[in-house]
Amino acid sequence: MNFSKLKSSPIIHTLFTLKFLVSGLIVNLFQGLFCLILWPHNKDLFRKINYYLSACNSYDFVFLSDWWAGVDYYFYVDKNDFNKYYGKEHGLLIVNHTFEIDWLSAWCYHDRSNILGGCKAFAKNSLKYMPVIGWSWWFSEYLFIQRDLVKDKRTIEVNLKELYEQKDPIWLLLYSEGTRFTEEKKEASQTFARSRGLPELKHHLLPRTKGFSLGLPHIRHNLPAVYNFQVAFKGEKPTLINLFNARKIEAHVYMERIPIEQIPNDEKECDKWMYTLYEKKDKMTDSFNNTGDWFKESGVERVEGFKTKPKYYSLINIIVWLVIIYVPLTKFAFSALLTFNILHLVLLVILFFGVHTALAKLRSVSEINKAASSYGKENSKKSE
Repeated sequence: MNFSKLKSSPIIHTLFTLKFLVSGLIVNLFQGLFCLILWPHNKDLFRKINYYLSACNSYDFVFLSDWWAGVDYYFYVDKNDFNKYYGKEHGLLIVNHTFEIDWLSAWCYHDRSNILGGCKAFAKNSLKYMPVIGWSWWFSEYLFIQRDLVKDKRTIEVNLKELYEQKDPIWLLLYSEGTRFTEEKKEASQTFARSRGLPELKHHLLPRTKGFSLGLPHIRHNLPAVYNFQVAFKGEKPTLINLFNARKIEAHVYMERIPIEQIPNDEKECDKWMYTLYEKKDKMTDSFNNTGDWFKESGVERVEGFKTKPKYYSLINIIVWLVIIYVPLTKFAFSALLTFNILHLVLLVILFFGVHTALAKLRSVSEINKAASSYGKENSKKSE
């Protein structure tokens, strides 16, 4: 049997999406019930239960990367720091926002560190209305922002502070560029940087520093370190579609632990620190694009990479859900065919095409927008 053709089949993709939607909505239902019952009385207990419920939905994407597409992950990390700190403390990850699945690389790292349920992120406010993932994120206290500093001030100052007061390790993903990298946005970013005497980056957008410098004083006492998380890929183009089609992809992740004491308290100095960090990111990406190596041309001290094996949690999770969902659904389908029940057959057809439409929407959410962007126009009006 040609498994590559099977993995590329639209029918298989649709069946996978049906499983994702059904299991995800069931998880959302349990999240809602536990929230109503426990949140007013015992937030810590709700958070412990939701830690695993949230991971159930995230596992589908981790499975897609680790077991379906078989993405190879190489991590470049100081081994002493890795063994002592990683996954054992609160952290804030500053991630480059270049690829459609850069976020998934972070999720796969968190799964390997056994803290997938503790992974949070800043996300667009509109995403919280999306069934399954968006609802799960809302119950999991993701930080939804409107990209307006005045409107987002409470989220940054209050909600962020509450997040890092939790006992279990929280690792928050921060995309300081604010939007995904495109060539058009790069030109706008460089024009803005040139007008302000700021670094002109080749492979990143100029970071928006205000949210970071505004929020850091409120969490500094609970945040031991900030992590520089830089990802690049080899092989096929790193897209959700190519993951579905099981194309060969390699992910190379550089991670650096930066103790909080090394980050300035002064707001302007903190902004400078962020710009300097992104200059380092840019040099490393330039080196990787030219040589396939983070360190050869970047001037950054070399740390040896190592390949990691995926955890079995996501594989077990999907097998259990497939049995729960498809055993009764298969019986229903066979019964409808054998009895030629028109109503049931029509329902199955509607379900299939509805899920196929949902799959297209799911893919589009992660696609990099190539259309005209307002990025730069906003920057021309105000300093980020």
